[in-house]
Amino acid sequence: MSQLGRIGGQVLTDNLLRAGDDLAFETDLLYVDVNNQRIGVKDSTPVYDLDVNGNIHATEFTAVTQIAPGNLRLNSPDTITTSVGGIDVYINGGGEIFHDRLVTDNLVLDGNLISSVSNSNIVLDPNGSGTVELRADTNITGDLAVNGNISMSGNLIGTGTLTFGNQTIDTVTINTDFTQSIIPGDDLTFAMGADAGDSTARRWSQAHSPDWTYITDGAWPGSGLRPASVIVSQQLSLDGVINKISAVQSNDDVVLLPFTGITRIEATQWQDNDITNLLNTPLTFASVAGIGYLRFMGDNGVVIPAGTELQRSASPEVGETRWSTDETYLESYDGTVWAVSTGGGIEVDVPIMEDLSHIYILMLG
Repeated sequence: MSQLGRIGGQVLTDNLLRAGDDLAFETDLLYVDVNNQRIGVKDSTPVYDLDVNGNIHATEFTAVTQIAPGNLRLNSPDTITTSVGGIDVYINGGGEIFHDRLVTDNLVLDGNLISSVSNSNIVLDPNGSGTVELRADTNITGDLAVNGNISMSGNLIGTGTLTFGNQTIDTVTINTDFTQSIIPGDDLTFAMGADAGDSTARRWSQAHSPDWTYITDGAWPGSGLRPASVIVSQQLSLDGVINKISAVQSNDDVVLLPFTGITRIEATQWQDNDITNLLNTPLTFASVAGIGYLRFMGDNGVVIPAGTELQRSASPEVGETRWSTDETYLESYDGTVWAVSTGGGIEVDVPIMEDLSHIYILMLG
């Protein structure tokens, strides 16, 4: 280091000029590279304008263009980058990083607002089996599109219109009971699945209801009105206005065929070819006009009640007719006694006929 000069005395009072000679203090504690215009601290071969081989402590540090601590680059006026790789931010012992507003290429975090720029999507994509969890009430003011399933442990409440599916071939599966009424939204519209463009079987081909009391004609709630008329399968008509059940197609039969084989009408029971009076009262065939009569078709006979005299009714009605098994003839009650149904006289049997024959032979010879 013979080229280094020494200074001292009055020279320090004027400008210190080095004519191409470097200057070192305390064995390179401070080294001035005059030719390259560099200063080294604890470094006799400075590479940069200021090359410090150790720590730097400053109350305030200002850089006009760039600060480059290691791989990190702090560029003026407002950019933080790296020369290679990413930026890892760690807080020793906890704490927080506070940003008034954070902006990426497509995302903006401003206060409690997360938004996107340039019509970009906001994608929440947890890794693997991770989930996106919203721990508080969530309000969605736009449309919600779901490609998978929706599972709820709470209630689904709709204050507007709930539309399920967008085609007639879409299906809705309901695995629970309805606890409230289902009221059609359009006036006088009660068709469920009756789409003329649907070539498949009706979606509501069977409707099960224990009571049709509250299937109303518009007066709701609680009116108890029934539909004015119903046509079933274009074959059977139930008209509540004129109280008539009839077949729609010409010459079609109206068949009452219960599963048990028993049909009950008022106090009568009809089963196979038996009609049973369920009350202890007469079974009456009446004519409103007063001129009608009861007619039995066919060429066979009519079987009427039969029994002994002891089996006669205790309180017979006038005209009550039965077959007497004791007298072997048809008898009727005339209001006082049981008499032969053919009128006065007795039955002409074989002995009586023989006596009459003998009398006529004696008289006529």
